[in-house]
Amino acid sequence: MYNPGDYVVVSRYGICRIDSVGHLSLSCADPSVDYYTLCPVSEDCVIYIPCSISSEHLRPVITKEQALDLIKSIPAIKIKKVKDKQRTQRYKDAVASCNPAMLLPVIMEIWQMNEETIRKGRPISRITEATIFREAELMFNSEMGHALGCSASDVPGVIHEMVKTAVRQK
Repeated sequence: MYNPGDYVVVSRYGICRIDSVGHLSLSCADPSVDYYTLCPVSEDCVIYIPCSISSEHLRPVITKEQALDLIKSIPAIKIKKVKDKQRTQRYKDAVASCNPAMLLPVIMEIWQMNEETIRKGRPISRITEATIFREAELMFNSEMGHALGCSASDVPGVIHEMVKTAVRQK
């Protein structure tokens, strides 16, 4: 069970702060059920999730150690080449999971595909991938920034420096 003040990740909303736990005075709420009252850090809204089903919808924000381990794993990540329909579904599943370990390979794969397309002198015209890339990168950077104690916009620079240092040390 989570407590007020805890930060959790909610699918499709990203990082949320738990403001309260308890019964709701809303007419549509079951008065015998406790709810988490959540505030997404990136949106101006309130979310209510019954505590009894919270494990399906909430997870703790990754720790600083987990974030650093994930960044250290970047050089070893292998990009898979799969058919378009399979790739698109994998991308959508990763975004729906809101899991940084699933989002990172998607971000890297789309970035690599775009770089190859540009190198060949062709315009990037994959709207689906561009949308997924932006959403995945935003989710990933938000959670990594929260875990590392920096802003989401600082995350790419932190990753770049850590990977560069790791490569130099090898």
